[in-house]
Amino acid sequence: MNRREMNLFAMFQTVEEFFDTNLPSFKDKPVILDSITELKSSNTNIFSLNELQSVSTKADFAIKSEDKLSLIDTAIKVSDGLKVVAATHKDTRLKIEAQVSRWDLGRLREGDLIIRLKQLNATAAPYTTELLSQGILKEEIDALDTDTGKLMKSSPVIKNKQAKTTQATAELGQMVIDTNNFIRETIDALMLQFKNLNSTLYGEYQNARKIIDRPGGYSVKPESSETK
Repeated sequence: MNRREMNLFAMFQTVEEFFDTNLPSFKDKPVILDSITELKSSNTNIFSLNELQSVSTKADFAIKSEDKLSLIDTAIKVSDGLKVVAATHKDTRLKIEAQVSRWDLGRLREGDLIIRLKQLNATAAPYTTELLSQGILKEEIDALDTDTGKLMKSSPVIKNKQAKTTQATAELGQMVIDTNNFIRETIDALMLQFKNLNSTLYGEYQNARKIIDRPGGYSVKPESSETK
């Protein structure tokens, strides 16, 4: 929620609190009572959308990055072991197939990285016993195949969260505009009858209706005439 939306939402809540406090004054005003119900519903929806909008994928990206680095570390370890095996057997083909570098793996796109790790796993599998003598466990070799699934699964999860956050941001912005317009065009008009009937009540409403500029959120362009 940006700064302007936060300020408007604070006003929406203050108006709702005003109506809650003074509800007996409107018991014979069904149109106002319906408007109060609609305002409460809008505030609830705005709160829910703000929570959804605030979901962060930072942790997901950090975990994915750690998983990727761990797999690359394992790949380098297995590659080094295979180079020893290749040198021992004077196997040029194995030496070439085992050749990877941290820089090359790090710059690969995710799909290509997964393919390369699986290829290295297939290359290393027949030499499991010889690699074990170098301290390279079978589980580490297997991880080049099985643990790549973590990367494959994490990307759709992150993209789904980002899509939901983007959608919530758009819906939140529109709902704030709609609610502000509803208060300005409907509730303000309905409350005019109390200007003479109950000036104190009307004054309290006007105080609740004020928009206070509270620091926070992020800067946005000045609001358009549509939402003033």
